[in-house]
Amino acid sequence: MKKSNLILLLALLILIGLYFVLRTNRPQEKLARVFDLDTLSINRIEIYDAQDTLKMVKQNNIWKLIYPVNWEADSLKIRDLFREVITAKYAKTPMGTGKEAIEKFHQKDEEALHIIVSDGKKSIHTLFSNLDNPYDYFRYAGSDKIYQLKAKVTNNYNTDLSNWRSPHIVSHKEEELLKIEVTHPKNKYTLTRNGLQWTFQDAHNEFKIHPANRAMLKILNILESLNTYIFIDNAQAEYAEKFKNPYCTVKLYLTGNRTQELKFIEHTQGYYLMMVDNDPSVLFVVVWDTVFRFTRHPDIFRMQEFG
Repeated sequence: MKKSNLILLLALLILIGLYFVLRTNRPQEKLARVFDLDTLSINRIEIYDAQDTLKMVKQNNIWKLIYPVNWEADSLKIRDLFREVITAKYAKTPMGTGKEAIEKFHQKDEEALHIIVSDGKKSIHTLFSNLDNPYDYFRYAGSDKIYQLKAKVTNNYNTDLSNWRSPHIVSHKEEELLKIEVTHPKNKYTLTRNGLQWTFQDAHNEFKIHPANRAMLKILNILESLNTYIFIDNAQAEYAEKFKNPYCTVKLYLTGNRTQELKFIEHTQGYYLMMVDNDPSVLFVVVWDTVFRFTRHPDIFRMQEFG
């Protein structure tokens, strides 16, 4: 190899080496957690904006809403909040500072979504906003430094109560059910369990139900997981008269000397309203199929095939 070519090759190798050294040693942008708290110690979360407020507390390792309603919080929503917001990290280089930045990024108190997280000893108050960008901006209360978090907080974790309520309304495994009493316009019947055997009885029929009977299995399935995301709060007066004569009533006799009563009235096309244990303070919107499972003809329960 010619000497001139060798010198050029050595120079190229030196330049490549310098490039990788400089790239490896370049300053890394510092990252910090949005909420610098022990996640296991966090026991209170408050979310509010100009319109609404939500308050949640952790009791016996279960998150519960305490305002504006008393209700178990949606565990999946809480999990996502911790993963995407509470334990998330952000770049400590501000996107802007000062009064102009607060106005530019819609970070005024009355514009922003506020999230306050507490462990009982320390609270961290943050304000989030979104300018129709892929990610949200935030600042700490009392600060004029605006940062960016790679998550859509204001869209996904706002004060819409329906997003935070647990959808689980009725949840009983088969072994918890002793007897099911059903009353509807065309019949009144009882389903009674003895071990794994269910028996149907009404004024004209009494027979054992085949283990693979589809009608029975569908009732057991809905009683194990009856969920809804649509709630109606404090509408007692509007529906009181209809619930005096419900379309369908289901009374559950459970182990541990427990009972639960479900009442259904027609609501809108394809939907029914459900009241649980005669408590009118909150009603639940369920699809027609939920009620249809309980209003089948006795002959359907005689079928021995699944399907």
